Amino acid sequence: MKWDQESDQVFRALKEYLASPPLLVKPLPGEELQLYLAVSKTVTSGALVKECSDGAQRPIYYVSRALTKSEKNYTILEKLAYALVTTARKLRPYFQAHTVAVVTDQPLRQFLQRPDVLGRLVLWALELTQYDIKYKARMTIKA
Repeated sequence: MKWDQESDQVFRALKEYLASPPLLVKPLPGEELQLYLAVSKTVTSGALVKECSDGAQRPIYYVSRALTKSEKNYTILEKLAYALVTTARKLRPYFQAHTVAVVTDQPLRQFLQRPDVLGRLVLWALELTQYDIKYKARMTIKA
């Protein structure tokens, strides 16, 4: 492989990109924020973002938590609900001052508002009622 001027330009562009990671931003008062949740077998995580005027989403805060042995047995929807509750606890000032739109591809709102919800889910649903939370479906982009 020969190192030429094009290779040098690509290398410099890559260095510049890696040296300037996306910075966390501060939301404006009353601005609606979006929360993206992700769960796996061992971890829950959330990314709180705001949409800027140019349409790009900028990160405000990242949260992640390793699941305990018993929490690993939760269903996907239970893990998502747990991720929402733990994120709301961690980011309470943001949840109290802003409307938060939870973006998910799972029916989380219906899951938390079922009439037959019992145990910890009732407590979580009750805890979340103190916040202004909206639920939005994550749209898939078709090619």
